[in-house]
Amino acid sequence: FGAITLWVELMAARVVDALLITLLLSGAHALDNGLALTPPMGWNTWCTLGYCGYDRCNAQEVMSIADTMATNGMKEVGYEYINLDDCWADHRDADGTIVPDETRFPGGLVPVIQYVNAKGFKFGLYTDGGVYTCNKGGRPYNIPGSYGYYSQDAQTYASWGVEYVKMDWCNHEVNGTTLDPKVQYPEMSKALNATGKPILFNSCEWGEDEPWEWMAPYANTWRSGPDHEDLWISTMTIIEQNVGLSSFAGPGGWNDPDFIMTGGQACTLNPSEHCPGQTDVEYKSEFSIWCLLAAPLIVVTDIRNMTSAMRDILLNQDMIAVNQDKLGKAGDRIAIWPCVQDTVTCQIWAKPLVNNNYAVGLFNSGFLTHSITLQFKLLNFTGSVYLRDLWQHQDLGVFTESFTVDVEPHGIEVYKVMPVLPSMAP
Repeated sequence: FGAITLWVELMAARVVDALLITLLLSGAHALDNGLALTPPMGWNTWCTLGYCGYDRCNAQEVMSIADTMATNGMKEVGYEYINLDDCWADHRDADGTIVPDETRFPGGLVPVIQYVNAKGFKFGLYTDGGVYTCNKGGRPYNIPGSYGYYSQDAQTYASWGVEYVKMDWCNHEVNGTTLDPKVQYPEMSKALNATGKPILFNSCEWGEDEPWEWMAPYANTWRSGPDHEDLWISTMTIIEQNVGLSSFAGPGGWNDPDFIMTGGQACTLNPSEHCPGQTDVEYKSEFSIWCLLAAPLIVVTDIRNMTSAMRDILLNQDMIAVNQDKLGKAGDRIAIWPCVQDTVTCQIWAKPLVNNNYAVGLFNSGFLTHSITLQFKLLNFTGSVYLRDLWQHQDLGVFTESFTVDVEPHGIEVYKVMPVLPSMAP
């Protein structure tokens, strides 16, 4: 395999120096609302009461999620938002005020928001920048979007106590004219800021207009690709979509690959039943790449009865520390090559951390187990380094020049790589 090794080293040499400089110098001009200095973490209704997109949401569901997150470890490790997706609104009243579905939220949203706040969480809502939202939510009529009502909706949300707003991008044609997201998203951003209440703003136009290049002054997070489905092919599509975008992210503004699917979408109303579309190994890889990307960690699966894999993945404090690292740098792919005897690729991902440390993921997207070697010179380390395994939660000790590990199909191993200090020397 000498020729392949030489090819890998030559290709890496051509891209790694430039990528590392980009990683270390990255940081976008972000929306100045004091929020999302690290990527937001939380839960969303999208895949809990049924298959993804079919969760109709109700007050009981949201309050039971708040009860669970307050006691199952999620609150302690940093999950702070509980968000409704496209399921809660019904119509506008005579004054144009948006009205929640009275059958799902009999007392309105304010009592639910107060309940969520009392449990120590912040509450988020969904809207759409167009005339209607994307999903009727099981109703025989369309649900109003925010177009024409940005200021009124922003003031309504603020008066209710909302602290996170996701704005989708469906039904954005008005009287035969297609709305411009570069106009509409700044308008809603201005409206939210005008309320005087800090409200995290998540833009969701699916990366179609390359929002990473222009959205940072207006939103705290922006979708960088299509909807993430609970399928490995979708996860890989999302991962590829986010390669090379690290320079656009930083404190206050982050690329958003979409929701975390760990544990699988629901198939019934029973929280103990999950219908996973991926394996636990794939969920581990998904969560790892999201952490390395410094992406929002918004879980959409039913966390009221976690599987052991859900608990191990979603509560991994070592990986969450990578995602939330105070340096505020997003990670990126720094090396890729064809896996031996396989049709896809072995990859190395790196994210700069405080104190000149790195988190490094050795990722096997192939169908066979492969040995992946990290040459420390890829990180511009010339001496010995100290490694910590972030999934086994074990310090591995001092290594020189390189480190090799077998990685299972669709799997990833993630390490914290630290320059050796005198106190670490053997």
